[in-house]
Amino acid sequence: MIKKRMIITCICLLAVCMLFTACRKKEEDKTDNTTEATVTPTITPVQPTEDTKDTITDGETTDQTDTTSDNDFLSENEAINKIQDIIGERGYYFELVKDDIKIDNTDYYEYQISDSDGPIKPDVLVSKGSGELLCLNTDGSTAPFSDHPLYTEPKSEEENQNTADMGFSKEDALAQLSKVSSKDLGLSADLIEYKIIYDDWNTNIKGKDCYGINVYTDDGEKSRSVGLFYVAIDGSAMYKFDALLDDFVELKSK
Repeated sequence: MIKKRMIITCICLLAVCMLFTACRKKEEDKTDNTTEATVTPTITPVQPTEDTKDTITDGETTDQTDTTSDNDFLSENEAINKIQDIIGERGYYFELVKDDIKIDNTDYYEYQISDSDGPIKPDVLVSKGSGELLCLNTDGSTAPFSDHPLYTEPKSEEENQNTADMGFSKEDALAQLSKVSSKDLGLSADLIEYKIIYDDWNTNIKGKDCYGINVYTDDGEKSRSVGLFYVAIDGSAMYKFDALLDDFVELKSK
């Protein structure tokens, strides 16, 4: 009897152990399945190519496309100033012929210069980017601007110094001219109201070397010449060019 009970007890213990082992294995299998179901994606960074490269600043992406803005070009008035810097103004008129000339991938303005006798050939090309000047011949070819009949060789440093040593500058000449009444100057307003441009050379009038002073209405790109005056470089005389008389008239201070 006792032996039978021991056998039954052993069988029960064995069953409990098997049941415990089976439950534990089931829990492990469940844990393994959960782990396999959780997948962390791997992100591989892509290196930008030269064609697609952007600049990243503070989290923002900035396109690096290289573009040329029209704002980088000289304005029409600035182009005219480039010509005037070399030839002066002296009553010349500047007419924009074309604003879309392209030669060797360079954009140009084309200007015609005229005086009271008519157009002065050849036309002038002004680079919109660099301000370089060229002559545009009638056959479409170009030439250095130094070939233009109005080209004036820049004064040497020695010549500029000699003029400065005289102690009477262009500004002094303008101040002296301003003492002449607007009526005698033939102007409708005081000289200070106008745009002033000096010649880059001296002009000999009646035996006196003079500064050339060009007076223009200050209307931006459509400035108009209203007077051409000369003041001796030693301040001893002043003249106005009279287009009707085609001669120089001496002026007196107020």
